[in-house]
Amino acid sequence: FYKNHTFLPHRTTFFAMASKKRNLEEIDDRAQGDYEDEARPAAKKQRLDGDANEYKEQTTTISTSSSAVTNLDTTTTSSIKQRPKKTQDLSNVHVLTYEVVGSGVSVQVLSDQTITALISIVCNETCVGMNESVWEHMWYVTDTNSGRKYESGDVECRSRLRATTTQIGSIAGGRSVGSELVLTYDYGSTSTVKLQLKSIEEMASDIDSTSFPRRAPAVGQASFVAYNPASDAPNLDELYPNLSKFLFSDYGYKDPEIYLFQPGKKKVHGYIEKGYAGLLHAIHVPEKFSSVEEMLYALDQSCVYDKPSYLNGCPQYNWFGVSIFPLTPTARFNKFKAKEHSGLDTTVARGLTDSADKSRYADAFLKTFPKCAAAAGFNGKGKASKSAERGWIIYRNATLTVCRGDSKVIKGNAPSPGVFDGKDKHEPKNDATVVGNVDVSVKSLQELFCAAEALW
Repeated sequence: FYKNHTFLPHRTTFFAMASKKRNLEEIDDRAQGDYEDEARPAAKKQRLDGDANEYKEQTTTISTSSSAVTNLDTTTTSSIKQRPKKTQDLSNVHVLTYEVVGSGVSVQVLSDQTITALISIVCNETCVGMNESVWEHMWYVTDTNSGRKYESGDVECRSRLRATTTQIGSIAGGRSVGSELVLTYDYGSTSTVKLQLKSIEEMASDIDSTSFPRRAPAVGQASFVAYNPASDAPNLDELYPNLSKFLFSDYGYKDPEIYLFQPGKKKVHGYIEKGYAGLLHAIHVPEKFSSVEEMLYALDQSCVYDKPSYLNGCPQYNWFGVSIFPLTPTARFNKFKAKEHSGLDTTVARGLTDSADKSRYADAFLKTFPKCAAAAGFNGKGKASKSAERGWIIYRNATLTVCRGDSKVIKGNAPSPGVFDGKDKHEPKNDATVVGNVDVSVKSLQELFCAAEALW
């Protein structure tokens, strides 16, 4: 403590300087709102966030400049007249739609609701931390426009600004479309979530204000009807029971994130995450199989045979991953195999071997879900599907999305080659990449592809 803090020579001087600093901040907040003033005196150019060195610098500036408050009064008046051009007037209540970046979910709050209300719906609709709620850990939100931090609870750690009392419409990140807020949950130990403001709309008279905050309704949600295969068509839950159970059983702190088929030209054909028993289980499909049926079979077998290592009845590590290749060995398989860590990041080759199994699974998926099969690169004539038909499927946070085109380039820092080579490869590049999406709570593998088939 003593090494990290700077003390002033007398506590009377300390309180006098702190009082001047606090008064200066309060005057600025009342006159300026949450907009930074480029002409602000040196004492106000950098906000305090609890750092002792910054505190020393600012209190020294305040004590040596007796005209600081006077200067602030004259400069903030001119800056109020020069607010950002794209900022909207939120004097009336507006609906603010935020995209939870990388989750497939958008949420809506009213401009007069608090930052805490926004984070509450984000926690309810996505997996923050280990699927935790707004009150289970302390957190803060950073407004990237102003750099200010708004903390949960009553204890000041990083900032004196409180999320519980600050209205979304009063901050810069709630007034300009494109602005970003960053949630740092549990002070960064478990989650960092970006929220991007996508739209600001007047609240329609027929909308019930008590329904906010809420998940933003998907376009076309009301008219969506899932595809219904013929009664004699194969059922995927019967063909791949282990995979369906692994993905959609109730156990686990993290619902599955499912990314299937190849996004653009990236070298990945599937990636799955699910959290249970205090660990994250990841499955990566680096290469294309000879059919969708064989890929699903390999995934089904992996759910039986590829397990994390346990010690005294508990997982030995907090994550486990497996990369699944087709049975035919390749140079890429050998590279993955050479880098594997048994019980942690493993590499296997799986697929159909028995002739009886091959006849049972032959074209079962293709005939039942032809559009999804075409998206995976296969058609009913034993040939590759056209490039215009290809795409990929994303299911996460009870939202199903189907995409075509290119995905974002997101660089990771995990060791490579390994299971996490498949992570973040399927994120849609832009809105034009999304063919369709719908909010749907899927309970089985069959339901997943019935919903996806209807979206193409």
